[in-house]
Amino acid sequence: MFKTLFAAAALFAIPAVASAEEAPKQSFVYQGVTYTYTTEVQNGTKILRGSAYNGKVPFELRVTKTGVSGSFNRQPVAFDLHEVQHLDDAQ
Repeated sequence: MFKTLFAAAALFAIPAVASAEEAPKQSFVYQGVTYTYTTEVQNGTKILRGSAYNGKVPFELRVTKTGVSGSFNRQPVAFDLHEVQHLDDAQ
């Protein structure tokens, strides 16, 4: 489930962010849960920071050219971007 969720988040984050300024909050709904997040770029890495379940579950994802790593509900997560593409094709 984590990879599917983060695959969705990572796919939303793939378009380039124009500047490192505070980005407006974005959101998406997956299986009835709303995920709200902001994106920024630091040293070529896209960073998504946000929460799910009405702000109760924080997450932070770092998206690079090859993979996604970070945390969800303070638990570490990591996977390759080719897994994101695979999940995108399957949906």
